[in-house]
Amino acid sequence: MAQAKLETPKIVKRQVNPYLISFIAWLVTIVVCAALVLFLFWQRSVARSMERFHTVVQYKTPTIEESVIVALPSFKPEPVQAGFFRYPETETDLNTDYRTKSIEHTVVSGDSVWGISERYGLSVESILYANYDILYDKSDNLKPGQVLTIPPVDGILHKWTSRDSIDSVASKYGAEIDDILYFIGNDLDLSDPIISPGTVVMVPGGNRALTEITQAAVVVDDQGVRHSGFSGPGSCGNISSGYVGSGYFIWPAAIHAISGNNFSPGHRAIDIAAGMGTAIYAADSGVVVYAGWLTGGYGNFVVIDHGNGFQTLYEHLNTIGVRCGVSVSQGQVIGTAGTTGNSTGPHLHFEIRYNGTSVNPWDYLP
Repeated sequence: MAQAKLETPKIVKRQVNPYLISFIAWLVTIVVCAALVLFLFWQRSVARSMERFHTVVQYKTPTIEESVIVALPSFKPEPVQAGFFRYPETETDLNTDYRTKSIEHTVVSGDSVWGISERYGLSVESILYANYDILYDKSDNLKPGQVLTIPPVDGILHKWTSRDSIDSVASKYGAEIDDILYFIGNDLDLSDPIISPGTVVMVPGGNRALTEITQAAVVVDDQGVRHSGFSGPGSCGNISSGYVGSGYFIWPAAIHAISGNNFSPGHRAIDIAAGMGTAIYAADSGVVVYAGWLTGGYGNFVVIDHGNGFQTLYEHLNTIGVRCGVSVSQGQVIGTAGTTGNSTGPHLHFEIRYNGTSVNPWDYLP
């Protein structure tokens, strides 16, 4: 039996169309070229945009002219009370040096107790306390050439006696015991604080009543007749009737400022900065009850009774322009400013009294 002859299968090779390959190649080339062209155009667009942005926001160091000047808030002082200000005086600058011992101050022309107290950073009362034997608790007793004691701090200088104790002295002046013990200027041994009689001890914060002697401007006798309360060559004696004041006062000088002492303990008046020879005016209508020289530091002196419980006093005048007993109108010239009596420089010592009591002129002046 003849065996069948096996045939090997033929592998048929499929030929790729050359046109298709060429087409795909060209298509890829075209796509790549288009992509490159688009990329190039996009780069130019981005570059132009960046250029415009850089032109707008590029940093430039500003010149002084181009810099923005920021206005800082300026200091504005507190409003000054109407009619009240003080001229700056370099000689009354505050002395900030810490002191533990008293020093001396020689009074010169232009000094005032008020100015001295400001210069040394102390109260007016402390200056008066320390100098009672010179000023007798009255600022107007100040004279050039006097040598004042200036305590180291506010309070009272107390001369120790054999009857004193720290407790009793502190109680007498309303001070604290520890303030006396620990004040370094007292040089006390805290373990055994013995103080010898005659030693002057500083009592920080101590105070006492000031002994102010005020002479009545007008007195009324048993028959109801009014008389001048000041005895001297300018006294008018019995006071006759005349103009009555309104109760409203004007400034008695052209300048509305303080040049010496303000209203304070020991000085129940204000010292107005009136230059030598300048006009002094009646602060309100009334009758002159004193016009002349008065001892005790007043100098040339005028007192006007306003007939309504008020009197006004004008001290240290250079000249007096009114006579005793005459009626004067508000604003009438009654004399000129000067520095007579106890005065360290030209000014007007101006005082207002109501029913015999000195009142603060600032409460009545416009």
